[in-house]
Amino acid sequence: MDKPFAIGNAAAMTDAALPIDIEDDLARVGVTPALQSRSRTLRDRLIGEALAIARKQPFDDVSIIDICAAAGCSTGAFYSRFPDKITLFKAVMVFAAAESGPLLESIVREAPFGEIVPRLVAAQVERYLRHAMFFRSAFKVSLDSEQAWEPFRRNAHNLAGAYIERVLAVPGVDPDDLRIDRIRFAFQVMYGVLNNTLSNRPGPFVLESDEFPALLEEAMMATMDLPPPREIF
Repeated sequence: MDKPFAIGNAAAMTDAALPIDIEDDLARVGVTPALQSRSRTLRDRLIGEALAIARKQPFDDVSIIDICAAAGCSTGAFYSRFPDKITLFKAVMVFAAAESGPLLESIVREAPFGEIVPRLVAAQVERYLRHAMFFRSAFKVSLDSEQAWEPFRRNAHNLAGAYIERVLAVPGVDPDDLRIDRIRFAFQVMYGVLNNTLSNRPGPFVLESDEFPALLEEAMMATMDLPPPREIF
């Protein structure tokens, strides 16, 4: 996941209800449209290098010169694509969300039903720990620009939607017995706990705690209030 993200037909990356369109997302956060493939290639390389850097050090400590050196381009080439460094980081958030969304969704769609939440929580905890530096910078940027977090918000909605599809596909499950709103809220709980624990470390449990994944899994399942395990698993 530390490799720069290669952009192709991003809309085809997921068949969830809310599709990904990277070009639209980039335009929303203020990235200058790339009209030629060469320009787009350099733009994507700048974003990819910036993402790799942001996963290793606070983005506030990174200069435009550093990013251009990593991408092998001039500062003039940078400014023809991004008005400033903060816009570049918003683009980095778009790329990071486009990368992680399909990976997490594949767990929900492909894992045996009873293993979905444990595998998903384990993957999320590992991801937050491995990319803690990036997430802290992203939280900071999103406080001043709510739109910057939209790709991650969409990922969360897609992930919940994919899980709901799996629940509804379990033989013998009566949709009338499910609280769809509670299932969606369980995913909100997951992201809320992950984000707050990483940024504020409220304790007594932190992401590094051995008990943390199981506790988060239990909280999600309790929130969903699914039919008894013998009926649904």
